[in-house]
Amino acid sequence: MKNTIVGNAARGLCLALVFLACGCVAKKPPAPSVPPPPPQAAATAVASPACEPTRNSLYDQGVCAYDSGEVKRAMGLWRIASNTDPDAAVRQKALFAMAGVKLAQANTEAEMAAAMELFDVWNKGTPPGGSGEDPRFLLSALKNLKPAATLKEQKATLERECAKKLAEREEHVRKSIQQQVRALETIHQQIQEKKKGLINN
Repeated sequence: MKNTIVGNAARGLCLALVFLACGCVAKKPPAPSVPPPPPQAAATAVASPACEPTRNSLYDQGVCAYDSGEVKRAMGLWRIASNTDPDAAVRQKALFAMAGVKLAQANTEAEMAAAMELFDVWNKGTPPGGSGEDPRFLLSALKNLKPAATLKEQKATLERECAKKLAEREEHVRKSIQQQVRALETIHQQIQEKKKGLINN
């Protein structure tokens, strides 16, 4: 009996081995392959050359601030650089940057005069060929400049509009005075009629 059980177990084991060898045993489906995560895009922001860590002059810090939209801070840094930087070329570039930005922001004659004074100071100290000034600080000012003919036309248009409004105002005042005179005449006439009535009675 024991031999029969052992024999049956041995035969069953052999059959299982044969099925495995032939591939008849059900296989587990392979786990779905997970695609690798896409590589993260590298930052493509391009910093201004003036913002490089190796360039620490006040002028360069001012350019970096200007490029970031911090114009007031940039002007402060350039003011210090124009007075204290040991390099004359850097002092000149700082003056030019300040003058260009002031000119672009000028809204009054006084502000325009202040910008032109800075340009005069810059011009007096500039060596032949310049000091490597950055022309972009003048671009905003140049875009806002208008030819003299355009300014004359605008002035003539304003003068015509002012004359027209003044004439309209004068006409309004004239009509108002005429109405008041007529009203006074009516009152005077009524008073005269009452006086006549009193005398006749």
